[in-house]
Amino acid sequence: MASRLTNIARMILSIRSSLYLAAAVLLAMGIGASYGNIQAGLFAAGLVAGSAFLYASFGFTTAWRELLSGGDTRPFRAQLTMIAIASLIMIPIIYTSNEFSGFVRPVGISLLVGAFLFGCGAQIANGCSSGAMFHLGQGRWQSIGTLGAFTLGVMLAVRDYDDWLEAPIFFAGSLGQDQGPIIATAATLTLILALVWALKGRSTPLFQGFSPLFVAAIAIAGANIAILLISGRPWSVAQGFALLGTQFDLAYGLEWDLDFSSFWSSSLMASRLESPILADSFLMPNLGLIAGAILTGLAVSRFKPQPLKILPFAGGLLGGLMMGYGATIAFGCNIGALFSGIASASYHGWIWLLPTLLGTWVGIRLRPAFGHPA
Repeated sequence: MASRLTNIARMILSIRSSLYLAAAVLLAMGIGASYGNIQAGLFAAGLVAGSAFLYASFGFTTAWRELLSGGDTRPFRAQLTMIAIASLIMIPIIYTSNEFSGFVRPVGISLLVGAFLFGCGAQIANGCSSGAMFHLGQGRWQSIGTLGAFTLGVMLAVRDYDDWLEAPIFFAGSLGQDQGPIIATAATLTLILALVWALKGRSTPLFQGFSPLFVAAIAIAGANIAILLISGRPWSVAQGFALLGTQFDLAYGLEWDLDFSSFWSSSLMASRLESPILADSFLMPNLGLIAGAILTGLAVSRFKPQPLKILPFAGGLLGGLMMGYGATIAFGCNIGALFSGIASASYHGWIWLLPTLLGTWVGIRLRPAFGHPA
């Protein structure tokens, strides 16, 4: 009897999963029909990433907290594995073809301050920017407030962007520019492998008990590679929110004059303001991530709406504001700066992690004030 009930439950789950998969395909097809195959492809890449994030509860914030508190290092090693897989493919593509460009940003005061704010804010909000998006697939309504505050933080940073550009810059460049794609790829993979190996003693052996995180790492790395191949640029989460915030300013007459900021000074960035929002190649993967997480959460019964609690919600608002502001002045968040930066062989990707971990250390100590365990 128990075996028969188990088989029925599996059949229902399979049917339900198939229905949500069909819904995801229809969404991508609808976007393709309205905005072209490139947007459909970017949305599909986001769908895959969102499903993987939720499937494995693949969180950056928890991984950083565990790393600093002496806990399980598997989540952080999974991040490194994801970056290694992406770097193996992306660095050679970026530095051997003029059709593709990576994220190479300067290292200066703005990056150090912004990354610190992001790391601290992520702990206070109990999730980074990508985490807030995939948490929607678990029914965490708090994430709506976090993402709204993140957008406001981005808007404030775009308004102040010219001032931050005047802050001291220490150096800029990438290993790919200095040494070429072969050495850049080999050096990046060697450093990542050394870190993974060094951390193995604090947890289970490298791949033991590692399967869900490892599968998610492959899927999310594949999503970033796909975004590069489709759009010509790696994945950036914060850029999509910058567009939303600036368009909100223009539409509702806030008179912050965000469109006059140097943030939008290049021809590429200016053209984004003149195009429909859903035609934006930076925003579409974010929308796909949210859709993928929600559809996966519904399919596997993880979408369980939770009541709002005042302290965590307040932490989400404050943390979201800090992350949005920090990500913008630091030239990216955990996706655009850390993930895509390292996978572009840029020095700033590695440097970004250091003040982020310092901010994480501070944020861990502030978590109890917002109803989260330290």
